[in-house]
Amino acid sequence: METRPEQRGPKLRNRNYAGQKVIHFADLNIKHRGNPKQTLANVKRAVRMGYDAVVINIDIGNYSQVDIDNLQQPPNKKKKIQQKKEAIEESSTETIIPDPFILNESELAISTFLQNGKSFRQFSRLTVTLDENSVHKFQHDARVKKYDIIAVRVPNEQLLLTLQRKGDFVDLVTLDGINSDVRDVSWLFKQKIVQSCVNVGIYFEITYSKALQGSERRRQFFSCARKLIEITRGGNGIILSSGADESISLRAPYDVGNLSTLFGLPLMTGRKLISENAQNVLLRAQTRKTIKGAIHVTNFSTKTPIIPSATGQDCVQMFKQLSKIEEFRAEMNEMNQV
Repeated sequence: METRPEQRGPKLRNRNYAGQKVIHFADLNIKHRGNPKQTLANVKRAVRMGYDAVVINIDIGNYSQVDIDNLQQPPNKKKKIQQKKEAIEESSTETIIPDPFILNESELAISTFLQNGKSFRQFSRLTVTLDENSVHKFQHDARVKKYDIIAVRVPNEQLLLTLQRKGDFVDLVTLDGINSDVRDVSWLFKQKIVQSCVNVGIYFEITYSKALQGSERRRQFFSCARKLIEITRGGNGIILSSGADESISLRAPYDVGNLSTLFGLPLMTGRKLISENAQNVLLRAQTRKTIKGAIHVTNFSTKTPIIPSATGQDCVQMFKQLSKIEEFRAEMNEMNQV
């Protein structure tokens, strides 16, 4: 019996830019720890294993800022406090968030992909831990916009609900870096909130490298993964990534798909976590500078690629491709009639 593709988010599910080749397997979490040679070695290994899309992840941990307004100081120190506040505000985004790390693709052995009619793509990712006091500033941080994918760790269901309401700047909620038992991750027991995030296009990430780091980490990994699979009704809205910062932690795509059977998913569904679901996350990233994925808001005269690492095309070429998408043409026709 034919099944219709599930609708997720604002017209993003199962949509590809015209002319864009399908991604077969993607690892959305290869970590960059400040060592370019190690990151290059990790990506080379991922390419040899068959991944045709990789995301280089920079994890900055907690995103926070000193709240000087709450400091109780005598009136004669008010000017000094204001100067200190301005200095922190000016330097905070420059010191907390680094620029994305992009590899020179000429150093990668991707000739096999090209011979088989495939293409290799790399993307950038920023991962942070947010709380209720930092989410607004993070959302409007200019340096965040340099990254293709934004992933966050959330401490509770209240923040998760906030992201569901105004989290169009977030692509992933990740369990990577949460070294706790499933009972300590409170939002894993809030099925309605998690499902509402999935419905607006926010995906949830499980990283398997934790399962390779000893029995306690392995137990935490499987308990959290099984619970997330349960509340998302069989893996809808989940991706499975390596979270690897060394080559030994990487596994081939089909091995990762087989791993998903250990926490209750059918084999074919498990493979979707590193293929179709991962591609949907990347598509959401490509439409970040659009209104509901329809109208591009970048200066049309610029020749800067929208996502250089992903498309390698200028705005004119991308506009021609977008014009082949039904929703985009309909939106343009409505604007012309105004």
